[in-house]
Amino acid sequence: MRTLTVPPSPDEVAQAADEISGGALARVRVEPWLRGRSHHAYLLTTPGGEQFLFKVHRRPHPGRMRRFLHLAELLSAKRVPHPAVRWYDVDKRTLEVPYYIQDFITGEDAARSLGSLSFTDQHRVGEELGTGLRTMHRVEYIDTPMPWSTELDDRLRTRAAECRFLDALDQESHATVIEHYEERRAALEGVERRLTHDDLNLANLLLQRRSDGFHFVAFLDFERARGRDPLLDLVRIESWTLPACPGMIAPFRDTYARVDDDPARRRTEIYEVYLLLAGIVWYRSNELPERERFCRDRLAEWLRTH
Repeated sequence: MRTLTVPPSPDEVAQAADEISGGALARVRVEPWLRGRSHHAYLLTTPGGEQFLFKVHRRPHPGRMRRFLHLAELLSAKRVPHPAVRWYDVDKRTLEVPYYIQDFITGEDAARSLGSLSFTDQHRVGEELGTGLRTMHRVEYIDTPMPWSTELDDRLRTRAAECRFLDALDQESHATVIEHYEERRAALEGVERRLTHDDLNLANLLLQRRSDGFHFVAFLDFERARGRDPLLDLVRIESWTLPACPGMIAPFRDTYARVDDDPARRRTEIYEVYLLLAGIVWYRSNELPERERFCRDRLAEWLRTH
């Protein structure tokens, strides 16, 4: 059974925020922020009206927070649009659990804003999203000395085996997946690692309504970010996320830069099925049945065409 943190009380949060910030967050108003799935989160509002998010992991993992804090510094240095981390306590000096405090950027995620976006809004957001993702993917981020081809080989074979255990693949369909991969695996050789988000769904794209309409302002939730092939993010966002906002697709592609060489096409064909396998396993372990069903349905469709 995974260890779960006990959420601190609002009074404990206020006291810790005051102490860790050296008084900059004195007398904050603390309100539960219920939208976080992987955190106990609280909205902090100062007497002057500034707002911040206070986050505690629901399921602590050794080294996870230190890795994230290093990543947060990199995101700021490279100007990747995201809510910046302002204070943190990884050594549990001010609270019994490690936590960090980041900027609160006003707006709504794209999932909640979807019904309000005009075609002009979608076009604008698609351009801004393409620019932001291109900035992220320029960042060199090597979090393991292992070649990407070796890591992906292990990941794909393991996820395929796990999907057999979960009855998402039978013997024949498992063989189909592995054969499809083997025919294309040479295209993975020599791929350079760059910073990838790994969870680019609509809920992790923050939009802000301004006088001229909606704008993309930040990527949210970098908990799964790693140094991998940027094409992984691209395949996920183009095949899973942007179809819900068709007006974003063309401006996003034009701004990001089209990737259409032969090795990239072969890697894309690998990642299309790998993301479905990984999604089934991830969503099952995190008890998200609707998302698991989405991946299972798309995997079944993929198998019918292969």
